Amino acid sequence: MYKIKPVRPRRLRQGDTVGIVAPAWSFDSDNFKRGVEELKGMGFRVKYENAIFSNYWSMAGYDKERAAQINRMFADKEVKAIFCAKAGYGSIRTIPYLDKKIISNNPKIFIGYSDITILLYYLYKIAGMVVFHGPVVSGEMRPEMNSISRDYLLRAITQPVPMGAIECGSLKMLRPGRASGVLIGGNLSMVISAIGTPYDINTENKILFIEDIGEDLEVIDNYIMHLRLAGKFKKVKGIVFGRMVDCVDDSGNKYTIEDIMDDTLKDINIPIIYGFPSGHRKPGDINITLPIGVPVTLDADKPALFINGAAVE
Repeated sequence: MYKIKPVRPRRLRQGDTVGIVAPAWSFDSDNFKRGVEELKGMGFRVKYENAIFSNYWSMAGYDKERAAQINRMFADKEVKAIFCAKAGYGSIRTIPYLDKKIISNNPKIFIGYSDITILLYYLYKIAGMVVFHGPVVSGEMRPEMNSISRDYLLRAITQPVPMGAIECGSLKMLRPGRASGVLIGGNLSMVISAIGTPYDINTENKILFIEDIGEDLEVIDNYIMHLRLAGKFKKVKGIVFGRMVDCVDDSGNKYTIEDIMDDTLKDINIPIIYGFPSGHRKPGDINITLPIGVPVTLDADKPALFINGAAVE
């Protein structure tokens, strides 16, 4: 079991500076500019390096330079939080070049999802930091951002109190029950990628959140079986499935996420819910920012997720 005492970063205040890094894909500059304006509209100053507009393959520059941006933002005393420009692919390639000492000595709010999941768990593991599964600048961050998404983002990173109950019409109970534990997880394919690395996810006594997009259900089934065979469900307290956007059965047999649960987890007696609106989404949908590394309670009977601990101080 990992011996981590999560460190809550300092909360953001009006007028604080947020930094933007590009650890993964390159991105559309117009969408990025709209995201920057949205951050400014929330009352924050914004800082980024011109290097984030670089290109190498599908990514926003070479691995060492993308990692160096992250190191510099953590070292920069002016920067109080770090947002990611875009996800996609490439975050895992920055890990060999990240400076553990700089990061551990300068805990800050760090936000992203999808491919960024591998960085979230890296930061949680090496620095004990509470991290945030939330929007990226060139994605959801724009003037027409869903108001509920904006509200949950600001609640998570500016208010040093627990976020409390999160109940949504999209939630569906797959297994009944109630359980408490520390919230971990993120994008399912990235959780799988971490297995066997020093940043392998620890599920013991945890509430596991997993979500994904655009995968055939055979792939999702394979991922779930992989987690099971790796022992990730042996001592987990509960599971929160995201919306699994556009994850369909391409065989034409109309197999569903519920069928996967019945097949692969039928003997695992823990609360499980499906449809939590965090991470990948369709246009206009909610993206609730989740603090990773804080105590939560999953009540599948309601269904609801209760955030019991403050994410910032």
